[in-house]
Amino acid sequence: MTASDSFSHETVFADLRLAAMKREREPSSKAYRQDRFENTERAAKETIEAEQRARREKTKRLKELRLAQQSGQNPATK
Repeated sequence: MTASDSFSHETVFADLRLAAMKREREPSSKAYRQDRFENTERAAKETIEAEQRARREKTKRLKELRLAQQSGQNPATK
């Protein structure tokens, strides 16, 4: 058996890497990435909406407090 008849380690590892790369491109993997992307998008949207709600509520509380102080009322007794 000559050197050209046997497989080198580099060839075997290159074939394994190529197979792994092809596996990542299968439809199930693509579906997983799509689901993960959609979940990330949904989480980001929910976080933004929660932050906006919190800002609106804080603004509303501060406005009520300001109005109460201007009218001489104690907001704690409301």
